[in-house]
Amino acid sequence: MTKKILYVYAPAGPPLDYGFPKIANRGDVYTCIVSKPSTYNREILRKHSAEIHDFSDMLPEDAFARVCEVAEALKPDALFTFSEFLLKSVSELAAKLGLRGVGPNIDLARNKMLMRQRWKEAGVPQPEFRSIRAREDLYLVAQLRFPVLVKLAYGAGSIGQQIVRGMHELDTAVARLLEATEVARSAGKHEFSEHVGFPQLIAEEIIESTTDSWYADDGYGDYLSVEGLVRDGEYFPLAMTGRLRTIEPFTELGNVAPCVLTKEKKEYIVGLVRTAIDGLGLENCATHTEMKLMADGRVSFLETAARMGGVAIAKEVDEVFGIDYIDLFLDVLLGDRKRIPEFEENPPRCATASVALIGCDSRGTPWRRAKTFAPDKVDWQTLVEGRAQVCIQAAQSIEVGGKMAPYDGAGGLLNYAGQAFLVSATPADLKHAAYGLIDSLEPHLPNYS
Repeated sequence: MTKKILYVYAPAGPPLDYGFPKIANRGDVYTCIVSKPSTYNREILRKHSAEIHDFSDMLPEDAFARVCEVAEALKPDALFTFSEFLLKSVSELAAKLGLRGVGPNIDLARNKMLMRQRWKEAGVPQPEFRSIRAREDLYLVAQLRFPVLVKLAYGAGSIGQQIVRGMHELDTAVARLLEATEVARSAGKHEFSEHVGFPQLIAEEIIESTTDSWYADDGYGDYLSVEGLVRDGEYFPLAMTGRLRTIEPFTELGNVAPCVLTKEKKEYIVGLVRTAIDGLGLENCATHTEMKLMADGRVSFLETAARMGGVAIAKEVDEVFGIDYIDLFLDVLLGDRKRIPEFEENPPRCATASVALIGCDSRGTPWRRAKTFAPDKVDWQTLVEGRAQVCIQAAQSIEVGGKMAPYDGAGGLLNYAGQAFLVSATPADLKHAAYGLIDSLEPHLPNYS
C-alpha cells in the first residue's frame, strides 16, 4: 500500500528541487504550506504533491490549527517538517497521532536554555550561560564574563544575535534583537509556538575559539557540524561538515564537505557528539550538531537541532560520500530498518560547498550599495577561476530582480539572497573558489534602483 506522507512546508532544509522528489518517491505527499514559498518552490511543491493545503495567508497559530485538522483527517504514515521554527509544533502533533518522530524531549532540542541545562548535567563542554525568560531577568547577564552573546532561545540562523560588551550596552542590544525578532516573525522565520510577546532569550559567554591545533591550512572557520540520525533512540553519525570563516556576529558564509580534519580528530569529536545527543533523549529524527573549535584540541558545543541541516548539507554529503541523507531519514520515520552507513565509510569523491550570496565580502565588510539579484548576469566561472562548477540554488534564493541589501549583522540568514552550490575536485580548489566568489561578486551585479 502506498504510504501517506504529510509534509509541513516553510522555507528551510535541503534545496526543495533536490529533496522533494526524493520524498515523493517514498509515497503520496500531502503538503501543508504555512509560510509563503517562492514562485519557483511553489511549482516544485505543486509538481510532486498529491494534495496541497495552503495556509500561508493565516496567522501562525491559525495556520497550524488547520494543519492539525488535515493531519487528523488524513491519518498519515509519516509527518515532518524541515523548518526549525515549526519543528516543536509538528513533533508534538506527530506524537499525538502516534507517529514516529523526535519524541517527548523535543523542547530539549529546540529551546537552547533547556538544551544547555541538560548538557550541563551530562558534562558536555559548552560556554557559561544564563536563561532570560522575561525582561526582569536581564540583570542576570551581569553574572557572566563580558563580552556576552545574547540570542533567542528558540532562534536559528543567527537571527537577532547581539554581542554585548558591558551592561551599558544591554538595553540597546536587546532592542535591536527584538526588532529583528519581529521582522523574523513577519517572514515566518521565528518559532511558531512563540508568536507573540517577549521572546525567551539566552545569554552566553563568548567562546574563545580558534583553528589553532586543528587545521593545517588557513581559511577554514572555527566551527563545524556533525550530521546524523537517531533511530529508536540510537545515534548514528553520518558525516562532518566544515565551514568557511564566519563574519560578525556569527553569520555563516559557507558550509564545506568533506571536513579536512584528521581521522583521529573526527573520532574525538564524534564521541563528544554522541554524548550530547544521548543526553537529549531523542527518538526518531535527523540531527545537526554544531560546535566551536578551541585551542589545545578542545571544543565547545553550540547546539543540536533535531532536524536536517539547512543550505545544501544533504546534497553535499550525497555528492561527496554517496550518502542519501533524505532517503535514510524517511526510512527512520517510516520504520524501515535498512542499514545506516557508518560514519564517512566511503572515501570522498569530490569537494562541495554551499556558499552564501550575501551583501559583503569574506571579512564582513558590507557592500557600498544595494544590488539587484541577477545570477544570469554573472560569469560565475570567472569568479571561481575555473576551480569549481557553480550552480545557483534557485530553491534557496530570492526572486530574480530582488534586492540584495548591504550586510546587516543583526539579520543573520535574513541577509542571504541565496546559495551557490560549488563542486570541486579537491578541498583546496573548493576553498579558493568559494572565497573568490564571495569577494568578487559585488561589481558583477547591477545596482538596485
